[in-house]
Parts: sequence; C-alpha cells; structure tokens
Amino acid sequence: MNFWNYIVDLNLYFVNLIQLYSDEISLAFVATCLVLFGDNINGFVSKIVKKYLFLFRILIFILLCAFGYGLMTVILHPIIHNLFLKVPRDYSFVVVAFCFIYLGIMAERKRIL
Repeated sequence: MNFWNYIVDLNLYFVNLIQLYSDEISLAFVATCLVLFGDNINGFVSKIVKKYLFLFRILIFILLCAFGYGLMTVILHPIIHNLFLKVPRDYSFVVVAFCFIYLGIMAERKRIL
C-alpha cells in the first residue's frame, strides 16, 4: 500500500466518524464558542444594565446565564449542525479540524488557555 492510499483510507475513517458524530461535534463547537465569547456577552449586557438597581442587575445576570446561554445553544446548535453537513463529505474532517484548531488559537489569544 502506498502512502497516498493510506492517507485516503485514514481520511475516510475520520470522515465516517465525523458524519456519525456530527450532532455532538456541532454541540461541542457551539459550547466552545459560548465559552470563548461569554465574557464579551456578559460585558455587553453589563454595560446595558449598569445604571439599574443592584438586585435587578443580579436578576438579569441569572436570567442570562440560566436561560440566555441555553437558548443560544438551542438556536445555534441546529444551524451549526446543518452548516457542517453542507460541507462536502470528503472535506468534512479537514473543515471540522480546522474549525476547532481556529477556536483553540482564539482561546490562546484571549488568554483562556
């Protein structure tokens, strides 16, 4: 078996895994994005509500964390899942790997890692 056949077989193996677990992968992608951008979202909301009473600000924060992030996950998960499924099958592993590597680079730049 030559080198390129090995690469093609390896890619096919990972493509099949990506297709099998695409729902979980898209959910992991959305969760990772929310971790990366959660401080930006919280900062944006805190700028809006900083002029209100302390108890109201706490209530808004609880609602944002309890319902806002959950709602974002429920809304964004099917969208990201459909986008991953629209990628041609042969390139799905490369695209998913690139997306998570890019998120890792962003996390490193934001000093999260």
